[in-house]
Amino acid sequence: MSFVTVRDPVVGEEVLLATTRSGLRVRVLPRPRLRETAAVFTFGYGSVDLVFDAGDGVVATPAGTAHYLEHKLFEDEELAVFQRFSARGARVNAQTGFSRTSYFFQCAQQFDENLRDLLRLVAKPHITAENVEKERGIIAQEVRMYEDAPDQCATFSLLGAMYDRHPVRHTIGGTVESIGEITAERLLQAYDAFYRTGNAGLAIAGPVDPEAVLAIVEECMLRSGPGPARADVADFGVPASARVERTLQVVRPKVLVGLKEREPRASTYERVRRASATGVVLDRLFAASSDLREGMQQRGEFDDSLGAGYMGEKGFGFATIGCDTDDPARAEGAIRAMLSVDANFDDEQLERLRRRSIGSFVRSCEHVRALASAHAAEALEGDETFIGMRALQSLTTADVATRRERIVRDENLAVCVVRQA
Repeated sequence: MSFVTVRDPVVGEEVLLATTRSGLRVRVLPRPRLRETAAVFTFGYGSVDLVFDAGDGVVATPAGTAHYLEHKLFEDEELAVFQRFSARGARVNAQTGFSRTSYFFQCAQQFDENLRDLLRLVAKPHITAENVEKERGIIAQEVRMYEDAPDQCATFSLLGAMYDRHPVRHTIGGTVESIGEITAERLLQAYDAFYRTGNAGLAIAGPVDPEAVLAIVEECMLRSGPGPARADVADFGVPASARVERTLQVVRPKVLVGLKEREPRASTYERVRRASATGVVLDRLFAASSDLREGMQQRGEFDDSLGAGYMGEKGFGFATIGCDTDDPARAEGAIRAMLSVDANFDDEQLERLRRRSIGSFVRSCEHVRALASAHAAEALEGDETFIGMRALQSLTTADVATRRERIVRDENLAVCVVRQA
């Protein structure tokens, strides 16, 4: 199996693409000038994948199952994951999100040994009723910790207001009650369904020999085949609730405004393009460099804690704008006013924002884990390389104006206010 070489259209960075005999999509980004190497193995399985076809019938799993499975793969006593990686000076970890679970390491030496252990980690589960029960208390402790985190509470309270059916409303780790329903049988069903070469992407960035990398990856014993069919939960209507309030132990109250994506799922390229256009809108209004934000900040309507962002996946999408504030009503009013302000998106502004994004991309090329993570996600989806840069380069001011008109609407808006206990 040989590589295909692709270079990005902006700065000429090189990436090598290959697919193993078992169907695993692999990307290698040789960076001989860098000292460290990172590998990221990403699977198309996240917290929203609660209902799926296991081959012998439809399986419904409790919230938090994907995160629980991530924990269990690190519990291979024979492999002794953390000890082995640590002994080589490598940093290893994993992360579960809404739509993906990723396993990764970063090291400056003994890359081959670390890669072999990463491949073994994801390909050989050790799940029994006894060790699942043993892990339950540890995960419950982690869940409780996040339940006390104000930012997490605000975000998922807002998502619960926006979505009454889609599982994105559930916290990624689940609840103490939901993880109490997770069994070894359910974890093995999820593993067998989702942990397959056709539902994964692997990317390696750093000073490596691509052919040597591919030879090791070909040894991976992960089962071949695609991922399972998932339940398609259509939840693109108006928010379930326009407003939700929480009372928590916080230093200052919080206001979080959400704009729900109302357009049905599109191709990966269109979703990336939609996210790029939304990012330009939010940047123009709320970035630290925005003259519009500066004016309101000088009037004391909000402070430096103000932030905005967008997330869009196949079945959901939302923008959030929030801040800490001593006066929630005033801050909410200021955010609403900013969303409705008459902001022009001329070619000069768009080009300035485009250059800033390109600068961020160039800087990311010096960070091996960020580089590997981005390419592992693209490989997982089977996307063309550098899809984000292509989407950004194609945007016009008309695209941005249209995007703002479609997402910044009162009927798309929900608010979460966190008050002091």
